[in-house]
Amino acid sequence: MLSVIWDNALAILLPGMPRAMEIKDPRNAMFVLAEKWPVTYGRAFQRALAFCAKAIEGKCSPSKARLAFLAAAREANVVVVR
Repeated sequence: MLSVIWDNALAILLPGMPRAMEIKDPRNAMFVLAEKWPVTYGRAFQRALAFCAKAIEGKCSPSKARLAFLAAAREANVVVVR
C-alpha cells in the first residue's frame, strides 16, 4: 500500500468535536469516514470510501480521492475549514 499525501491538507469540523481535524491523505480520510463520520450512508460517502481505497492502492490519483472526500463532506453537512 502506498502512502500518498494530498497537495493541500483539509481541515474539517465534525459535529461534537471541539476543534478542527486535519486530513492530509487518503488513508486518514478513509479512517475518518469509517470511524468518525456523522453518517454512514449516501452516494458521496460510498464514493469517497471507494476512491480513498483506490488511491491508497495506487489505482487512482490522490486528487480524485480528495474531491470525493469533499463531496462526502458536503453531503453530510461537515464543515470544511480549509
